[in-house]
Amino acid sequence: MTYLVTGARGQVGRAVIDALLAAGKPVRAASSRPEDTTVPAAVPVVGLDPADPASAAAAVDGVERAFLYAAGSGIDTLVAAAKAAGVQHITLLSSSAAATPGNPIGDRHLVVERPLQESGLPLTILRPGAFAGNARWWLSGVRSDGVVGLPFPEVQQNPIHEADIADAAVISLTEPGHAGKIYPLTGPESLSLRRMVELLAEAVDRPLRVERISYDQAKAFLYEPVLAMWAAAGDAPAPVGPTAESVTGKPARTFAQWAADHATELRSATA
Repeated sequence: MTYLVTGARGQVGRAVIDALLAAGKPVRAASSRPEDTTVPAAVPVVGLDPADPASAAAAVDGVERAFLYAAGSGIDTLVAAAKAAGVQHITLLSSSAAATPGNPIGDRHLVVERPLQESGLPLTILRPGAFAGNARWWLSGVRSDGVVGLPFPEVQQNPIHEADIADAAVISLTEPGHAGKIYPLTGPESLSLRRMVELLAEAVDRPLRVERISYDQAKAFLYEPVLAMWAAAGDAPAPVGPTAESVTGKPARTFAQWAADHATELRSATA
């Protein structure tokens, strides 16, 4: 049984590959840029243009289960190829924003969710909220004096570790009972952006402090629909739960754990 993982260059896609390998499953990675995709030696990498029928057919040939990123371009072609190949189950990485249509992030994911739901293919949808890994965006602008510029330092999030998303994906792909399910997923705690910077500072063992910047300044390194959501959120605690534990049975990883797991990378980014 071959497992296909699309979006193999992404943080979640790579975590799914690693988790499937740890479970002893044969994996094929697919990427729009296979030449830039780094995966373990045991994993073959194929190029995938979902809008190209030949490319889609080659990617799913011999595949029984697939983890898909929510790439809207070519989704109908990819669905047709998956049905023709006899794919038995798909797990889709969507977004919690899809639960409230009318926002750019949610609508972009619903464009993929709906054709898959209508296809008749056994489907599990994961809808995580804010990725812990999004902290990389903030650190991309850290100054030499350790100042992290953020427009809304007190806005709160429920950041989820990509390994928790991957674990939920692997459970949904390898165990029965998950077809037809939509799993909203959050991290285990609500944290302000300011508190997350403090935890990042602990992980990299370097003083970091937040300085408020303008909305327009933040657009240089932050996705504007995210900024708009932050602007509307205020500083109320972010709802917590259900976490990945609802799928995996294991306690969800904290943001501090994410920072510790990526300390070497983060230390380089804040040097």
